[in-house]
Amino acid sequence: MGIAVFSSSAPVRAAGHAVSRFGGEHGHPTTDNATALYYNPAALSASRGTHLFVDGLLAYRKVTYTRVRHPTDAPVPPDADGANTGRGELLDALASPALGFTYQRENWAVGVGFFTPFGGFNGFQEREAFANHPRYPGPVDGVTRWHSIEGINFTSYGVLGLGYRLPDTGLSLGLSANLMLSRVEDLRAWSAVGNGIEGEGRSLLEATGLDFGFGAGLLYEVLPDRLWFGLSYQSRPNVSGGQRLSGSLQNDIGGPSGADVDLLTDLPDVIRLGLRYRPQPALELRLFGDVTRWSAFENQCIVLAGRECALEDNGGQPVGGGVLQNIARHWRDSFDVRTGASLWPRDGIEIMVGIGYGSSAVPDATLESGMPDFENVSFSLGSRLEITPKVFASLGYTQMLFVPRDVRSELSGYLPPTRSPDGSGHYTQSVGYIDVNVDVMF
Repeated sequence: MGIAVFSSSAPVRAAGHAVSRFGGEHGHPTTDNATALYYNPAALSASRGTHLFVDGLLAYRKVTYTRVRHPTDAPVPPDADGANTGRGELLDALASPALGFTYQRENWAVGVGFFTPFGGFNGFQEREAFANHPRYPGPVDGVTRWHSIEGINFTSYGVLGLGYRLPDTGLSLGLSANLMLSRVEDLRAWSAVGNGIEGEGRSLLEATGLDFGFGAGLLYEVLPDRLWFGLSYQSRPNVSGGQRLSGSLQNDIGGPSGADVDLLTDLPDVIRLGLRYRPQPALELRLFGDVTRWSAFENQCIVLAGRECALEDNGGQPVGGGVLQNIARHWRDSFDVRTGASLWPRDGIEIMVGIGYGSSAVPDATLESGMPDFENVSFSLGSRLEITPKVFASLGYTQMLFVPRDVRSELSGYLPPTRSPDGSGHYTQSVGYIDVNVDVMF
């Protein structure tokens, strides 16, 4: 049976499909705004009064994938030469909102918020050379179609957080509860013979899931109004990990068919560290980063509804197993580190700069065009203005530069139901994003 598995974009961070850049240069584990609900709930205690925080992230991403013929490829008919080789290109955009409301009095602070730390879109361009092919219309969707034609994938968090500052210690503790809503829609090509275009069809997966998690952290004000240290932890879905998204699979492969299915997958837990230092009132220096434990992302396993993902080391399954298809991921833990500074040339005007580095989570063996990932450096510039004594607006731009990858995939070496067409080839990526937010104090 043909099947689709979900794909996602990485519009803001290279590691997987994390897009937790809301808050811009002030989105970190020692922040004093409402993004502390996600980055470090202990930092809620650093806010003052009541705040409404509204943030918008606008990103673009360009990906190219150049594929050459692989020994495991299916034969291509003479009148469809180039159907599985050549260049595929993606150019997409992402608009991601975030919202937070916080209330602080004396040593206590509480808040509620909405954030989307994981998600994105995919939509590869069509190949005009196959747009009106008389026998083989499938290749119009490009060389990436066996791993991704188009789709969406997101996990949004509804967060309730609490922070408490221990009197006369400089130490604050925080805890948050997360309700996670995930949605996946993915369309891709499928063939009974690897990437054979004779009998090629399409498969659409749609699935949703609701999970829970928590965040915890501490904030230590080492020197009053000068030096802060933050440490936080965000759990995996359902704490011990593992998601079951339920939905349907619709196929058109030699005729329509469908089934109720579950997508069994996982998301990482995240450890964050940060320092914020003000050597003088008009200058602030920041250093922060995270370790994202993508090693939790082993497989994306699609099973008949209610069944489990029982797989052998070679990707096969026991007789009578309920796995329709599995995509091997076997990602590795990744890390990001960023440094930044703010300068106040005059009251009410803040200039922000930043530079960062991010490692790659995806090994060559399982990298493919639906989920590409790259080592990167990033550069940021922005400003925050005091519109009135109680209204602040911020605007920043970040450009990310990625190291191209020449990949030797091993996806075609597994046994069914894990085997998939080879993803070897040359990959490039370019990403830029704007973060704009407004912070209103009541």
